[in-house]
Amino acid sequence: MNFRNLQYFLRAAEEKNITRAAQKLYISQQSLSGHIAKLEEELGVSLFERGGELTLTYAGERLYLLAQRICSLEQEILRETGEISDRRRGRLRLGISYTCGRAILPRLLPLFHADHPQVEISLMEGNHQKLNEWLAAGEIDVVLGYMPIDVPGALVYPLLQERLFLACPRAIADSAFGAETAQTLRREGWRDPDIRALRGCPFILLKSGNRIRTMFDAYLAKKDFLPEIILETENIETAFALAEQGMGITVYPELFLNTLHAARSAELDLLALPADDTTGTLAAAFLEKGYHAPAVLDFISLCRQRAGEWV
Repeated sequence: MNFRNLQYFLRAAEEKNITRAAQKLYISQQSLSGHIAKLEEELGVSLFERGGELTLTYAGERLYLLAQRICSLEQEILRETGEISDRRRGRLRLGISYTCGRAILPRLLPLFHADHPQVEISLMEGNHQKLNEWLAAGEIDVVLGYMPIDVPGALVYPLLQERLFLACPRAIADSAFGAETAQTLRREGWRDPDIRALRGCPFILLKSGNRIRTMFDAYLAKKDFLPEIILETENIETAFALAEQGMGITVYPELFLNTLHAARSAELDLLALPADDTTGTLAAAFLEKGYHAPAVLDFISLCRQRAGEWV
């Protein structure tokens, strides 16, 4: 039995007319009848009740359902083997958080696109919960996000460890630590400064529920430190911009500092927070089961190769 005979049988069954079916297959009626006759001989059954209009026999009805499935599998085989033979084709459905996307994608997607120019890339941006839901439902191929990625059946590849920094206006640091001490700490790279010196200083923080805010709150609780919050925002870039203008201290992740603000930190002192509570792990994840286009696997490989350049 070959796929062509099954495909010809399906077209004849759908058209219910040999002449129309042959025209749509661009073959002669005689050739189509010959293919169907070979299929009937091979199976040992009649597939059609011959007459003015082709009508399927019971055996024909059963074969029709099976042939649809078989031909669908043939198309999947051709698609998968075609992608294997040409790794630059396919589709990549990527899920990433809004802010993480702004920091990472300009340094990642141009490289991927240059090597895979014919791969269709679709981007879905959302919060941590949404990304996990989309991955679990199979709506995206890859998640770039922070651990934990709690999706059953997901393979998770840690990419980098990322610290949180206090972005502190220099005038506030001079006032809190004393100008001479602050200058000494700057020369030493602000190694493990005593955060208690910042009591009473203005803080601009992300709203509760944000991943960064949750980490920072856990750190402050261990230090028994209650910050003087003058403003809360949903937008981490708003918080950083206000800190640059001297309005208050904010918390900013290492990844964003290195990718977005390397040339702008002169307005601020950057104090690395040393506690484990303030270190996050960025990871790439995809579902282990099911078929994955080579382009998807290539993208994950690129992330693992390049992640060390982001911090």
